[in-house]
Amino acid sequence: MWPQRRPPNTTGSRTVRKPFLDDAQWNSIKDLFANPLPSPLGGRPRVEPRPCLEGILWVLKGGGRWQDLPERYPSPATCWRRLKDWTE
Repeated sequence: MWPQRRPPNTTGSRTVRKPFLDDAQWNSIKDLFANPLPSPLGGRPRVEPRPCLEGILWVLKGGGRWQDLPERYPSPATCWRRLKDWTE
């Protein structure tokens, strides 16, 4: 009576944007970004360096404001703070 459903899409999403850095590029530069171990005192774990770098590249390449950073990246404050730390 009802039409059969189509099989699920296994080719991936067409709306998810590609990252600025592919895996080969990231593997060649990942040693430049320190990712310290969590503090023995506890606290919130640090965000990985790659998503922060992707957010920074989004702002620098697109010319957008930090507060307009899409939600697929870490918070604007985190990305800005990492850029500040890495440039110092």
